[in-house]
Amino acid sequence: MRTLTGIIVLLLVTAGATLLAMHDPGYVLIERAPYSIEMPLTLFLILLAATVALLYFLIHVVLRILGIPRSIHMWRLDRRVRLLQRALHDGLVKILEEDYAGAEKELIGDRKPESIPGVHYLAAAYAAQAQDQHERRDEYLGRAQPMRGLALATGLLQSHLYAMGREYERSLATLTALRVAHPGNRTVLRELAKRARALKDWTAIAGIIPELRRHKVLQPAEIDALELDAHRELLTVALSAGPAWQNAFKALPKSLRHHPVVVALHARGLIQNGEMYRAESLLVPALEHGPHDALFAVYGDLRSDDPLRVLSQAESWLPAAPENPVLLLALAKLAAAAQLPGKAREYAERASHAEPTRETFVQLVPLMDKLGDTAKAAEYCRRNLQLGQRSAPVP
Repeated sequence: MRTLTGIIVLLLVTAGATLLAMHDPGYVLIERAPYSIEMPLTLFLILLAATVALLYFLIHVVLRILGIPRSIHMWRLDRRVRLLQRALHDGLVKILEEDYAGAEKELIGDRKPESIPGVHYLAAAYAAQAQDQHERRDEYLGRAQPMRGLALATGLLQSHLYAMGREYERSLATLTALRVAHPGNRTVLRELAKRARALKDWTAIAGIIPELRRHKVLQPAEIDALELDAHRELLTVALSAGPAWQNAFKALPKSLRHHPVVVALHARGLIQNGEMYRAESLLVPALEHGPHDALFAVYGDLRSDDPLRVLSQAESWLPAAPENPVLLLALAKLAAAAQLPGKAREYAERASHAEPTRETFVQLVPLMDKLGDTAKAAEYCRRNLQLGQRSAPVP
């Protein structure tokens, strides 16, 4: 459209100039003594236009000649980029096809190290790890690390590849270093929480909980569950560490101190220390707020100078959870401690029917032995073994 418009405009201008020249052609006089040149104006304009066109053409040719080296450089650069893109495409396809040796060859080949993009090195590191070639993997990662904009991506991939190679401690160490280098990065924090949980590094998990909350890395309920798991495991370890276990409870976040699981662990520590009254004073108010299996289980281990009172207290929770196997098992233990074998057998039988699991029978067998009911103990032992055979994997 532009070409057509230009042609029309040129024709109009030419026609106008021709009509003007026919009416009054005019002339041009160029004089420099002793010479002079006189010619029609139209001829002068034609010569002038031809001269300008010739100069433009000559300048264009000279510039193109001078630009040949740069054009060759740009052509080579464009060709190199296209070859690298094709190599990356082919390498990734081979990784998906699980042809890791072929992928590594496509991605790296015999190119000079300085000419290989960082993404190629990252993909090649994955292919090397898939072949258990740890030295090449580390070499590729080391070359990608200092490249602009690849420090975080390289670190995350390095952690993932370490985990693939079952080098879990190195994976956790890499993520810990990334946490320092990239504070607040949600991906780093998420992977760090996942890796620490897999390694059961509860101290590390407890340390990053505030950051997980601040940067909203996980859903609030997930963070709460993770925090509870971490402190529960740390408290369990502290209980077996001697008298200093109470310091672990003092260091707990206030939001967890009244959680039933934490209260149960605290009471367990007091029972182990012989402080039955303090343990009971923790358990009873907690259970008044609502039934909880962890609290029931610990309450069943209470021993008191007045066992009937302790049993009566536990029986008061029965209407709220009449078929709770943990409560029934606790009642069986408390009845046995109160020298009420009939009640103990009744609660034990109800517990075995409410939840006939191996965990229930494991606790019922010694209880029946203590009551002198060897027949019942043998029955529970047999049922426990039967459940174990059913749950055993088929070879």
